[in-house]
Amino acid sequence: MQESGHGDFEFERKFFVHDMPEVAASDPSPTMIVQAYLFAADGYAVRVRVQGPAPTNCDATPTDLVDALGESALGTMAAKGPAVGGTRYEAEREIDPLVAGQIVRRCEQVVAKVRYAVWLGEDGWVIDRFLGGNAPLVIAEVERGAPVVNLAVPEFCATEVSEDDRFRNEYLAFHPYDAWAERYRRELALLGPKFVHTLGRNRIAGS
Repeated sequence: MQESGHGDFEFERKFFVHDMPEVAASDPSPTMIVQAYLFAADGYAVRVRVQGPAPTNCDATPTDLVDALGESALGTMAAKGPAVGGTRYEAEREIDPLVAGQIVRRCEQVVAKVRYAVWLGEDGWVIDRFLGGNAPLVIAEVERGAPVVNLAVPEFCATEVSEDDRFRNEYLAFHPYDAWAERYRRELALLGPKFVHTLGRNRIAGS
């Protein structure tokens, strides 16, 4: 979460991506994130995360991924509130990575992903490639220290999912994407792309 004058709040917008964009390869050191949800209901969640440099082999169990992160891992714990208009309460604090890893090992509701960070135009973006039961989901996310308005949306973003609770990590922890991926793709093909229009003017990057 970015530091800002708004305290424990994050300002982000999220987009569904059909396939990994080529620009993700420009990140020379992607991050592996393995996170467990201890509680999730009605938009509120408690999350424990372990993260570090992504290992060469990402096709492994969450326990193996935690092991692969080793001593260089960072451990965090976060309390989250419901998202409203691209704004969400998130109080995140660093905790002992060994403790965080042991918690993740013992939790069934786990999300693992590889995060690529890229700079596009005026904003820093992260592209998350989900693993395990949430593969082959790809989500692009932009975060600022204030509401994300007047956004230049990269062409690889198929539709905005900022207000679609199905794409929140805590939902994916309990309802893995692979169980409803085809249904969602049919829905997207039928209804077409959607973008939030209450946060200024959206434009496709380069247009």
